[in-house]
Amino acid sequence: MKVFARLGLVVALSTFESWVVLVTGGSGGIGAAAAHLFAERGATVIAADLRDAAQRPAGVAFLPLDVTSEENWASAVAHIVERHGRLDVLVNAAGIVGDVVSGTLEHTSLAEWRRVMAVNLDGIFLGCREAMAAMSRQSRGAIVNVSSVGSYCPTTQSVAYGASKGGVTQLTKSVALFGTQGGKRIRCNSVHPGRTDTAMLQSIVAQRAQRAADTGSSEAKASAARIPLGAAGTPQDVANLIAFLASDEAGYITGGEFVVDGGWKLLR
Repeated sequence: MKVFARLGLVVALSTFESWVVLVTGGSGGIGAAAAHLFAERGATVIAADLRDAAQRPAGVAFLPLDVTSEENWASAVAHIVERHGRLDVLVNAAGIVGDVVSGTLEHTSLAEWRRVMAVNLDGIFLGCREAMAAMSRQSRGAIVNVSSVGSYCPTTQSVAYGASKGGVTQLTKSVALFGTQGGKRIRCNSVHPGRTDTAMLQSIVAQRAQRAADTGSSEAKASAARIPLGAAGTPQDVANLIAFLASDEAGYITGGEFVVDGGWKLLR
């Protein structure tokens, strides 16, 4: 545990020395921030994605992974266990938003629905299944699934995205309960980011601005105005929560839902 002095207070941060951590979506956004944070705190980190990051921090290895592929998942986890002997933490951060301009109930095609579900829900199911098998060998581990505040809010747009994230929330609870069977302590929790300054948010703003024939600035300002804390969050804000839920300090927490949204959900 690292101890830092800040404003006269002693702040203890969990370290992950000798831990092996797999982060999907690790080449950008929340996934990259989480991978970086775990590496900073001593973990052996594998960032999995379809593409490598332009700049990967020291201590983070890259593993190509299509989260929609059952075969990819099986080989990725087998590779990690063979090389490192264990898997302690899985962070399922890979996700896509889909079409937020014409993603209404009547205009969402079955192909688009399946595309979003394949990444956002199938990918997390496959990851949880493979990680559970690996973690069961040591009877302990932690899985953190990235859902969204969108899982709580009905919407006339982005119906596939909202439904996929709602599925992640429920799946997390089932995985958490399964992880306690037979004396195991494999915990699973979900984090629910609100508006977070990532490429995904920029894509949403751009799509909505295009629909409104705007430049994007008014949409961004309007979004910030709807957040009690006054601005979109950062990937680091979410990564901090993920690291806590993975740590031993959260060892009695499983099946929980944790919102990190600057208070946005309070106004819904």
